[in-house]
Amino acid sequence: MSTSTADMSRLENFIPFDCLSESHLQEIQGQIEVIKMAPGRLLFKRGQTSDKAYFLVEGALDLTDASFQVRHFPADDDENYLALDNYPEHTINAISAEPTTLYAIDRNKLDLLMTWTQAAESMLDEGDDESERDWMDALLSSELFAAIPPAMIHTLFVKFEEREVQLGETIVTEGEEGDTFFVIKQGKAMVSRTKGAKQETLAALSAGRFFGEDALISDSPRNATITMTSDGVIMCLGKKDFQAILQDSVIRHLTEDELDTMVLEADTACILVDVRLPMEFRHDRTPGARNIPLNELRREVHSLEKDFFYVVCGEGRRSELGAYILSEAGLNAYVLDRGKPADADQQDNLAQQA
Repeated sequence: MSTSTADMSRLENFIPFDCLSESHLQEIQGQIEVIKMAPGRLLFKRGQTSDKAYFLVEGALDLTDASFQVRHFPADDDENYLALDNYPEHTINAISAEPTTLYAIDRNKLDLLMTWTQAAESMLDEGDDESERDWMDALLSSELFAAIPPAMIHTLFVKFEEREVQLGETIVTEGEEGDTFFVIKQGKAMVSRTKGAKQETLAALSAGRFFGEDALISDSPRNATITMTSDGVIMCLGKKDFQAILQDSVIRHLTEDELDTMVLEADTACILVDVRLPMEFRHDRTPGARNIPLNELRREVHSLEKDFFYVVCGEGRRSELGAYILSEAGLNAYVLDRGKPADADQQDNLAQQA
């Protein structure tokens, strides 16, 4: 296997990559595995299961079916426009006939990508401009949105409402209650936060960036002010729809028993993350947990190992927002639902009887 980067212009000769936008192609480039084979090497054999889809880019393969009929299949064959024998269980043997290069991608990722792309395409009318496609592509390219079940994709796009905005217009105000999730379709915006008597600029946002989710998940006031630095258009998703479509899809919960089973059966490490403040953590320490306060999590998330899975413990809303932030960064994250103490259960029973 080579560490070289896939040439996406070569991949555009294959279905389904020929219909993907430039932003989508750039997004999946890092997920393409480049395989270089010397002559006479087995790529896969009949009856073998595989989670990869293979595309023949250079060289040639000899493909042998169940009747031992051999077909020589070069990269320039007129029928080389699909993944090779793209079934969960292979029906042929594939052996390199000469020095050969293939591109491979996880079949599930490819299927999800195509589901998203075709769902977005179905929402576009013939007269829609490029910006309509761009903001959808930006969402589809996000690690966060990959967690949404394919059946919900069409519903998600339908629920967004378009709103024209002006230079200098404040979209959200620090300290106010949040009730909307936003995506910038056209234009630019600035993120700022109060620091003493001044406004501190934190970031610039351009088309495709989304914001406003923190306040919706945590039921807390807006933690920053977003101001348009140009005329533009934003797409808005109400709190109820956000929670039903996005939040419920992304935030997964585990009981303590389920966590114990997962730890025993998992092939990778489990990291407990407590997102409470250091003083809270020291007073009521979760055994084995790493303390990353919620206000520091976005800064720390890029240093976390993507191959591990993370279980966020602490307190309700903060844990849910912590899991959301980890998922947004492409990490496998859960919220730990701790069992109630016995006296709490008794109080609940009394309350129900009252």
